Amino acid sequence: MKSTTCRGANGQFLEEYHSPVMAEIAAEERGGDLSPVQCPKCGYWHLRKETIRRQCMFCTDSALFLKDIYATREEAQRTADHLRKEKRIQVYPYKCKHGSGWHLTKKMKT
Repeated sequence: MKSTTCRGANGQFLEEYHSPVMAEIAAEERGGDLSPVQCPKCGYWHLRKETIRRQCMFCTDSALFLKDIYATREEAQRTADHLRKEKRIQVYPYKCKHGSGWHLTKKMKT
């Protein structure tokens, strides 16, 4: 059933499931990399694309967690655009000083 309140990043209404089991079955039927997630807005279950996060073994954030690493500037920029749109967080890509790829920062680089 289509949601009447929740939309995906593309603006389309999301499918909603009334239990995690129903959502898991739907994810398996669709194949690929979808997983169920309970929506804090409507309380129903939606499917979202799973992303595999890679971490840089050299760089840490201010809380000393390993930073996520992106293979290309374009991949980092897509993630930054998504965070800005979905979470209203402004971040910017920058090249890892160890040559591992690209990171995101809240500080605008000039």
